Amino acid sequence: SSSNDYTRLLNGDITETKELEEACQKLKSQCMTLPLTTSQQTALKELSNIISTQFAHSLAAVRSSAIEEDGTDMSYAGMFETELGVSSRNLEVAVRRCFASKFDVRVFLYMRASHDDGETEEDGDGDQKNQNHGGTSDKAGGFAVVVMEMVDAITAGVAFSANPLNSDRDECVVDSSYGLGVSVVDGSVTADRYVYDKVTKKMVQQIVGSKTEEKRLCLVEGGGVQTITIEDVARQSAHSLSKEQLEELVKLVEAVEHAYGIPIDVEWAYTESNQLMLLQARPITTLFCLDDNMMTAAGERRILYYDFNIASEATTTTPFAHMDMTLYCRMANVFMGINDEDFSMFKKEPNLPMFNAETRQYVNLSFFFKFMSTEYCAKEAMVLDPYLSSLFASNDCDRKRYRSKKKWPKECTARNFLWLMRKIPIKKMYKTGKRFKKNPEKAKEEYLKVVENDMAKLKAMQQRGVKRDEGLKQFSVELLHCCMPSILEEMGAIYFSILGTFNSLDKKRRNDKSELSAEYDALCGGYAGDELMKINIDIYHLANKLDANIWEQYDHDELYQLADRIQQNIDGTLSDLPNEFLTEWSSFLDKHGYDGEDQLFISSPRYQDSPVLLLTRLRQNSGIGIKDPADIHHEQVLKRRQVMNQQLETALAQRFTRPFRPSRIRQRNAVLEHTMWIRNAPKLHAAKVIGVLREAVLHVEKELIDANRLAHRGDIFHLDLEEVDKALVDDTFDLMQLVRPRMMAHQRALKATECPLLIDSRCRILRPDPPNRDDVEEGTLIGTAVSPGTAMGRVRVMRSPDERFESGEILAATVTSPAWTPLFSGVSAVVLQIGGALQHGALCAREYGLPAVSNIDVHNVLKTGMLVEVNGNTGTIKIIE
Repeated sequence: SSSNDYTRLLNGDITETKELEEACQKLKSQCMTLPLTTSQQTALKELSNIISTQFAHSLAAVRSSAIEEDGTDMSYAGMFETELGVSSRNLEVAVRRCFASKFDVRVFLYMRASHDDGETEEDGDGDQKNQNHGGTSDKAGGFAVVVMEMVDAITAGVAFSANPLNSDRDECVVDSSYGLGVSVVDGSVTADRYVYDKVTKKMVQQIVGSKTEEKRLCLVEGGGVQTITIEDVARQSAHSLSKEQLEELVKLVEAVEHAYGIPIDVEWAYTESNQLMLLQARPITTLFCLDDNMMTAAGERRILYYDFNIASEATTTTPFAHMDMTLYCRMANVFMGINDEDFSMFKKEPNLPMFNAETRQYVNLSFFFKFMSTEYCAKEAMVLDPYLSSLFASNDCDRKRYRSKKKWPKECTARNFLWLMRKIPIKKMYKTGKRFKKNPEKAKEEYLKVVENDMAKLKAMQQRGVKRDEGLKQFSVELLHCCMPSILEEMGAIYFSILGTFNSLDKKRRNDKSELSAEYDALCGGYAGDELMKINIDIYHLANKLDANIWEQYDHDELYQLADRIQQNIDGTLSDLPNEFLTEWSSFLDKHGYDGEDQLFISSPRYQDSPVLLLTRLRQNSGIGIKDPADIHHEQVLKRRQVMNQQLETALAQRFTRPFRPSRIRQRNAVLEHTMWIRNAPKLHAAKVIGVLREAVLHVEKELIDANRLAHRGDIFHLDLEEVDKALVDDTFDLMQLVRPRMMAHQRALKATECPLLIDSRCRILRPDPPNRDDVEEGTLIGTAVSPGTAMGRVRVMRSPDERFESGEILAATVTSPAWTPLFSGVSAVVLQIGGALQHGALCAREYGLPAVSNIDVHNVLKTGMLVEVNGNTGTIKIIE
């Protein structure tokens, strides 16, 4: 019975939390009565004798030692039981408790979550699934219990050789309190905290905690741990470590770090005789890592990097696979109108102002700080991203510290800059923008004809497929050329018409404190013709072609079963779904099957090859309380047009004192009506190209897997198209030799818990200064208002749009891209970390009439389940519970 329960746990057969808790408790109880082997009994007797005769105070610490417990990728710290002050007569019970904790429900949930991060492959239908189909894989299978001599500490705690709060490799962080270190670990006291600079040998920060109690060993018979209340108020607020002890401790931590060669987390203790004891050392698994060639040595001048992909066209925190990166660089050429396949703005060289890392793209801000102040950067970033603006304005962002003293790279010359400007058809884009400003309606008609022609060429290319003698790279070039005329039109309209109009509106929206602010809010949304909105309207209507009882049959993790059912209905082996739904399902995939999560990533699944992804979006748009986005959009359009007309009437009434104002209002209104909807078009057209190319790549990948040239679905995305083409003509070309190291770098990036916007070459993640406003009450978070309104609800912190989400919740995310849009039908408000009024999340919030606040550190200050009130008028979030 216990064996069956364990097997079901490992296989992921138990998904309900209550059933999981019951199975784990059953296994833990059985551990307390399992018979011991002869060798185990002998070992316990020998250990009991050692405790009684050799250990100080005849007491031991009994601790877990799982094989994977403190590895570089995972850490089960705090999940397994530790028994302190164990006497010889209590040893067996302590060992059993430690072993039983292996089956605690927290352990299985952690194993499952850790295994899900980055360890996925695509199944035969293109869906990304866990390699053991939702199981945990027995990562903590090997388990031992260590019996150690108990240290009677007068002061103890933990120390980190790198700062776990900001990943700075040169800062040592020490948490300390009186008595045993368990007080620091379990949070029963507010420990003292010391942040020490290992390079300058100076204290960076010291915070004295409130130490109202201490845990000490019971030195009487039976052992154990006792809690002693500290009555002395002066001692409660006194430092638990002297300057000399702290410096000695830092030296020990540095020695351990040097021995292991990686950042280390240690547990330590000082005894009554002032002897420093090292109790345990393990790798720190939560630090953010940069590529080795981006790091500077300790003590060298630091370089500041800006992650280019979070707020750019990619709008993602997902790491790039190798093929994603190479194609994205080519796509950047298209967005700039550069028709040169060999040119790239980004090269793999950190000493350049802009460069490719293994899985992200960065800007070397230290070069730009040679002639730009942080104040200037903060001001210019405000519209694009208030969070980035707050980082530039923070104390962390010290221009003197980060300003480069090196010469500009030899590649960055005036001659090369002029060469680049000649490559970019700025004049052509400028003329396009002028057309859209002068006569937006006519320009729109001409543009739609260009789009129609380009989409016809793209469809023909898709039907033709890859010519074997030309290969995938040439196919990608031809696909990109299909859409270049449309994208050039769109970029001209955006750069020289849309951005200027929107920035003017947003400035008035933010600065005008009167009722006119609401008018400018209305003008910043409700743009008819947006293809992204059309996709989301189609998603809603498709979702509601299925009865609610069908959706209720499938949990979030069981949608693959519904996908199989749909396919069987289409194939004719089943006939239990409405024909109207099946017809619209096929029609939707034909029109929008290119869409997916990270639209500009060829490695990212699309609706056409991953039906579960589409079903997740549909489920988010089904059920009671989800309003039709077509109705919401219609309301926003009417609201915008009403304000436009009102402002024109006001201008006409004032034409004798302000004679030019009516014509300016008319021109602006025409831009709002006929041009603003184009803002999402370049990315969607690029996504169509990537979707067609992905089809071809997946077809080639299957050939290579069948020939044992690649191991798994998804491996091909760790290659570039030239390498794949070479493999198709050279059977001896070893693809897996290229795939393996790139895959390891990609999986390491997937495990990162955050994607920093600004980070320096010692891995220090820059943080904004705490906001300071006198007009808000305690317990209120201060951000930036990006969409008006107020709403109260439970928070759902999300890293991906395909995670579980319930209607009426408040969406909280680092940043959103078009793939998140279907969620907006069911949310009550939006909270973002990154993005200004022009970012996708803010634009969509206004389109859906939702309150939205940005510039909030969502993953650190918000938790799923919190009850909050979001005020999109003031940019604040009140935490209620």
